[in-house]
Amino acid sequence: MATSGLNRSRDRGYPEFGGDPAREVVIPILVATPVALALALGGPHYAGALIIIGIGGGLFLANPRVFILLFLTLISLRNFVAGGERIGSDAFNFDLGGLVNVLATGIGVVYFGVLWKNPFKGRSLTWPYGALLGFFAVSIYWAPDLRWAIRFTTRLGAPFFTYLIISDMLDRKMVSQVVRAIYASSAIPITYGFYQWVTGTGNDITEGYNRVNSSFHHPAHFSMYLVYLFCLAYSELLAGRRQNRALLIAYLGCILALEISTYTRISWLAMGACFVYLTSVYQRFSYLLAAAGVGAVVILGFGSGIVDRIVSIGDSLNFGEAYDLNTSIGWRLYFWDEILQRFWDSPWVGFGAGSSTILGVELFGTEASPHNGYLRVLYETGAVGSALFIWVLVVMGWQGMRVVRRKLSVKLTFISHVYITMTGTYILLNMTDNILEYYEVAIYHWAVLSLVEYSNVRAARAGLIEEQHFEKKVEVDEAEIAEVLEQAREDDSAVQDAQGPAGVRAV
Repeated sequence: MATSGLNRSRDRGYPEFGGDPAREVVIPILVATPVALALALGGPHYAGALIIIGIGGGLFLANPRVFILLFLTLISLRNFVAGGERIGSDAFNFDLGGLVNVLATGIGVVYFGVLWKNPFKGRSLTWPYGALLGFFAVSIYWAPDLRWAIRFTTRLGAPFFTYLIISDMLDRKMVSQVVRAIYASSAIPITYGFYQWVTGTGNDITEGYNRVNSSFHHPAHFSMYLVYLFCLAYSELLAGRRQNRALLIAYLGCILALEISTYTRISWLAMGACFVYLTSVYQRFSYLLAAAGVGAVVILGFGSGIVDRIVSIGDSLNFGEAYDLNTSIGWRLYFWDEILQRFWDSPWVGFGAGSSTILGVELFGTEASPHNGYLRVLYETGAVGSALFIWVLVVMGWQGMRVVRRKLSVKLTFISHVYITMTGTYILLNMTDNILEYYEVAIYHWAVLSLVEYSNVRAARAGLIEEQHFEKKVEVDEAEIAEVLEQAREDDSAVQDAQGPAGVRAV
């Protein structure tokens, strides 16, 4: 018999004051120590960092759910707490913006190293991504720069730990809370983005374009974040989940306007691909025609900058300018060519975590990442790491498709469609940018993955899809199983399958 929601929360063993004095002492120490050291090394002006970490650790102890929801809000405001000046030693240092990374990694270590939570139960990515992260950690041994090796490895770890923690506390109520937290946390970045756009302040100027970056470090980060918001909001609009459609349409309009103002071409392409996919799966083909018409009018009437930005791709790829280091495409091609040539000097295990950034120093005289996640993994961890990364991407895609391939009702497939578009965006953005290290963006992708996996567990318990081994010990209320079956009644074939032997056993 499945446990009730209240009992399930107790069974999970969320830390509570008065329950385990040893843990109540150990957890705050482990969470606060990194920033306490930073305070000692950096001086009194880093007291704010210590306070944030202390409050975060205490809130995590008192109420992990509230901590997660506020943490998702903190991520989107990362650059507002970035101090600029870096503190620490040559091996380990960060600015105040690195609080997100430090907090997520520290809480993750505490959660599984002190509370002994099971990181495998109900999670499909623990083995593949854990293996990838572990290999990057091992490669620190032969990496050329210890500081960059540790920095990049912890950046890979922050989204993963966030995903593990959210997955452990999910139920039907928490799923909706995470979605609301993502929406609520976008208010300040969107507002500040419009402020930058209107006033022309705070923008990064690249190749003659004023590019809005809002509360993020770079316009590319902000544009990727906007694509993820678009995937969530547009899918909700098409699925009819929100009653206030006018407000949702206005929200999407804000996202589209800001996306254009970032002048990030790969994100334009990603958002366009997501739009086509979601419009097609929800069979709103008239939206495609309407978007084509509106887009043509906007570009012809007001979009000379957009056209110039796109046309410049062809100009940069001309034979004589292909490796022009003064263009964003030219220096990328030059960097990628060097990576592919030098890869053969260490093809199996690569040159170690962070080594591609050190190569950037050699090539350009400054720390530069290759802006290609696949080549970065190939160069830093060789064929072994690349195989593990492909494993991760395959499992991500498989999780998104498990419910969708059964052609169930939109109530059951909504979050899966959101995740499929996010995963497609993640795969695409890795071709020309550094989303692997943009943990403040990747965390949203991983948060939605945890929602998808919980949705898949519920569908498996109802007999609508096959149950996987890692899902067997996950508790799901009988009321939730009944709700899934009720939602599936919009599809007759799904109900017939659920009423078969598998469905009877599940219920």
